[in-house]
Amino acid sequence: MINVVVPGKLFIIGEYSILKPGNEAVLMAVDKFVNVYIKEASNYSFTSELGNFKWMNSDDIPVFSYNDLNHVKSAIYVSHLYLKYKNIPVKTYEIKLSSELMTESFTKYGLGSSGAVIVGVIRAILGLHSEIVSKKRLFKLSVLAQIEINDLSSGADLATSIYGGYIKYRRYDLTWVMNHKGKLAELVNLDWPLLEITRLKKPEIMFSVSYSGITKKSKDSIENFSNYQDEKWYGLFINKANLITKQFIEAFIRNDYFSMKQMIELFRENLLDLESKSNLKIESEPFKKMIETANSLGFAAKTSGSGYGDCGIALIRNNYEKRTLEDKWRKNNLEVLNIKVWDYYE
Repeated sequence: MINVVVPGKLFIIGEYSILKPGNEAVLMAVDKFVNVYIKEASNYSFTSELGNFKWMNSDDIPVFSYNDLNHVKSAIYVSHLYLKYKNIPVKTYEIKLSSELMTESFTKYGLGSSGAVIVGVIRAILGLHSEIVSKKRLFKLSVLAQIEINDLSSGADLATSIYGGYIKYRRYDLTWVMNHKGKLAELVNLDWPLLEITRLKKPEIMFSVSYSGITKKSKDSIENFSNYQDEKWYGLFINKANLITKQFIEAFIRNDYFSMKQMIELFRENLLDLESKSNLKIESEPFKKMIETANSLGFAAKTSGSGYGDCGIALIRNNYEKRTLEDKWRKNNLEVLNIKVWDYYE
């Protein structure tokens, strides 16, 4: 049996603006994982806490009904396409998946579970066939799995789960990729315009994480946000957000805590401006309380990801500040997640 472990992710800065090709974001992989187990079997099957299914192949390509567990199914489908492209005979196997990216009642924390599942399933299937691919190629295959079910993120979640640690991510040219759809050889072998994935050196800072108690599908917020592309303020928001993100990256690289703090505060203000100009709800009441509590202690905080639900983060410098803030959050009836950055190489 092969066991593949894939970390979840948290956005630090760059949400929404990262949807524009060429724009940047910073994320961190976290020490909460999706575990994928795979072994040869007599029939194809998938089992997890959220559901099970079996399938058959037609000419080595799986035949599915995309009515549930679609991220798993698309990952299996793309894996088989790739094995066929490489002229590798497809084995019969069973997959079991477990996730730490949900509560005990199977509510998602917003730690990139869908992306981590795609990455984990593809890695497991290719691993069973002794096909080891580069991180960049695994990223490309994972994006193709998203495209297959029309559930495109920016790709930043996939990159973070694949590379681990702190990541600077620049979005690829989506139009170029869509124009090459169906041309697997070109998509896996050619460089994707604009795409850049860079591992950043771990700075002398930390993040505290609070869970809002609300789950929110990022896809809904992304689709809603895209409806405003023709508004005059849309371009201004995108450009300002990307400029703040670039300045945060520079501060992150030089380990400048106070500049990072300022950029997080500015990015939060820009998100609130977006909220005021659209019908996007970014700061729900738990987030307002979480951020105000952090601010009262002198810490910068913001939502992580598309907002309204899932998690928020606060920038801190040491364990003393971490305890101080998290104790205050708990006193204010806010849920604290015991999460830290996770690296494949540590």
